[in-house]
Amino acid sequence: MCLFNTALLTYLWGLNGWLPSYLIEAKGVNLKEFGTLSSLPFIAMLVGEVAGAFLSDKTGKRAAQVFGGLLIAGLSMYLVLKIEDAVLAIAAMSVSAMSWGFGVSSVFALLARITPASVSATAGGIFNGFGNFAGAAAPVVMGYIVTQTGDFNLGLLFLVFVAVLGSFVLLPLVKKY
Repeated sequence: MCLFNTALLTYLWGLNGWLPSYLIEAKGVNLKEFGTLSSLPFIAMLVGEVAGAFLSDKTGKRAAQVFGGLLIAGLSMYLVLKIEDAVLAIAAMSVSAMSWGFGVSSVFALLARITPASVSATAGGIFNGFGNFAGAAAPVVMGYIVTQTGDFNLGLLFLVFVAVLGSFVLLPLVKKY
């Protein structure tokens, strides 16, 4: 769960830290013209979180939802790299962010379900601490990649790899939880 959460928060911090720069530099977006449109991924993320929370409580399939959310977020982010049109790239990024939100809404419920009540606070602290520490490093790693290669797409590809690989870490829990 800690490794998965590390991937989950790496995606979030990387997206938050690099979205405006990526849209401007790699996709040629003028934020004055596309200001509202460029906020669409974050609005989509919120919609995903709310919808995911309701679905999680209704179905109880938290591990599958969290796994699928991060996997689809990573695969959708890969599409962003392949799309030349700025509006379509923002749309694909919005699908990615919504998927992330859809999955993240039940990550703490899943953690609570798999940890004994006697250590739930400790598990939550370790889970969140490691995840946020790694997440905070994501913009730095992405910046290093972009600086060394001059390619913003490679910086975003880092998020794709982290999301896809991180989702598979959770696969053993999908059947049981």
